[in-house]
Amino acid sequence: MSGKWLLLLRLEGPLQSWGERARWDLRDTAPMPTKSGLVGLLGCAMGLPRGNTGLIKMEKALTMGVRADRPGTYLEDYHTITGEIITADGKVRGKKSDDGTIISRRQYLQDASFLVVLDGEEEILRHCAKSLKCPVWTVYLGRRNCVPTRPVLYGITDRYKSIEEALKNVPSLYPYREKGLLCEIERTNGAMERRDRSTTAPSRIFSARRVDSIWVNPPEPEEAE
Repeated sequence: MSGKWLLLLRLEGPLQSWGERARWDLRDTAPMPTKSGLVGLLGCAMGLPRGNTGLIKMEKALTMGVRADRPGTYLEDYHTITGEIITADGKVRGKKSDDGTIISRRQYLQDASFLVVLDGEEEILRHCAKSLKCPVWTVYLGRRNCVPTRPVLYGITDRYKSIEEALKNVPSLYPYREKGLLCEIERTNGAMERRDRSTTAPSRIFSARRVDSIWVNPPEPEEAE
């Protein structure tokens, strides 16, 4: 008997950054990919601009689980910016005559690798998979300078009955310690709160969702061969 349809993604690259409390010139990263960041990644693949109502609908339609195959290490990049600069949307910030300095601290995860499992209606999952195969815009791992080093789409499957079962059984890309691999699973009554749900607020204010944290021992690379 087959299980439910699940979409599997691999998020891996030299740098990733999944801001959960990022504001203005302080850009943090959470230790796991955020749901808002993941929805943004899918939105890029579909060609949906920021603020599009389709992003909110997709966020509500998908349930997310994440496993840290390789959690990575933290890096903080310290910026000082002076004078006139061009922002990402093409506007000018600052003035040539300004003597002030803009200080920006940006956090990243180095050399991290995550398995993401998404649960939802089969039609939505297949649309996500099709978009990732031929993205409208370049996808990135939280920020535009965080480029994936392997295809983000890992597959769509009905082999597993739940997100948790997939996290426990999809082979890890790397050997790991005896304790296992840390996972987060989105659940209505989860024990922890993550403020990373997309909203329609123009100031990028996120709402909360509940998650549970578990440890799993999936097959290692040599076991999966």
